[in-house]
Amino acid sequence: MGAPLDRREVEALMEAIQDGRVTAEPEAGERGPVVPYDLTSQDRIIRGQMPTLDSINDRIASLFGRSLARRTRLDVRVAASPAALLKFADVGALLAPPSSVVVLGLGAGHGVALLVLEADLSQLLLAAALGDRKVKPAPAAAEESGELTAVERGVLRHVLGSLCDAMTTAWAEVLALRPEILRFESDRRMAMISSPTELTILCPFEIVGSFEGRVQLVVPYAAVEPAKKLLGSPPRPGGQTDARFSIALARELSEVEVEMRVEMGRKKLKLEELLALAVGDVLTLTTSENAPLPVYVQGRPKMTAAPRVSGGGMAIEILRPVAPPSPQGAGRPAATML
Repeated sequence: MGAPLDRREVEALMEAIQDGRVTAEPEAGERGPVVPYDLTSQDRIIRGQMPTLDSINDRIASLFGRSLARRTRLDVRVAASPAALLKFADVGALLAPPSSVVVLGLGAGHGVALLVLEADLSQLLLAAALGDRKVKPAPAAAEESGELTAVERGVLRHVLGSLCDAMTTAWAEVLALRPEILRFESDRRMAMISSPTELTILCPFEIVGSFEGRVQLVVPYAAVEPAKKLLGSPPRPGGQTDARFSIALARELSEVEVEMRVEMGRKKLKLEELLALAVGDVLTLTTSENAPLPVYVQGRPKMTAAPRVSGGGMAIEILRPVAPPSPQGAGRPAATML
């Protein structure tokens, strides 16, 4: 935006308008062309980026890469590229042979999506899954029609199942997606999951390492539209938990030593009575022999117990836990004589 006009420039502009050198409004013939607009069109304008979606795709790539490397025992990594919003008509070119197209079900109420494997990638995944340690594209892979045998589809279904599991985990905090492989499609006309004007989200994943290729996930925008506010907001750093940290913390806490004592009864004495005590004196406690005994852990009442004898020694039997004392009116327990 340019700087505002100063006073002299404003006066010069007003003089030019009065002299007719500058017109205040453009003439009718100088207006721009009239463009018709269809109010019934289903085209939607989506503005802004979706950082949470990019974070979800990064996690999908990480989980899928680890699973793929573990299954094939090869040095492969998966990286997510930025997602793009496109009309389904623009995505249709990716479905042409020799690409392999997989139809995914996203779970009840979420519709379907597509997985598009590049021409060579399906053969590379098959070779890696079958134990080939020197994976390389077949020379005539580009000339094949993309037809897969029943055995090859079963192997690919098993390999791509890890991608479905990664999607389930990565989307868990945003949408309850349950992706599963429905079928393989060699005819692009049978893979039309939405109308040509509908928006779709194209999520590319690059596989690098021992073999290279690209997997592209095509998700209808309508499937994730209920969570568009979450996808457009910055990802929450504390949304994901690390199970290893929880296990380590629980292990460390289990090693902490605490003080535990059982109160057998109470007896109030005056100071002169306390000073007069001698060896052999007996103090009568106010607690009944059948009453449960309070158990204190770090000075706080936690359980009740009953006295028992075990192996010739004194013991207690835990009866039940007790509710913690309320903050109001809860004082420290009086001195006890055990």
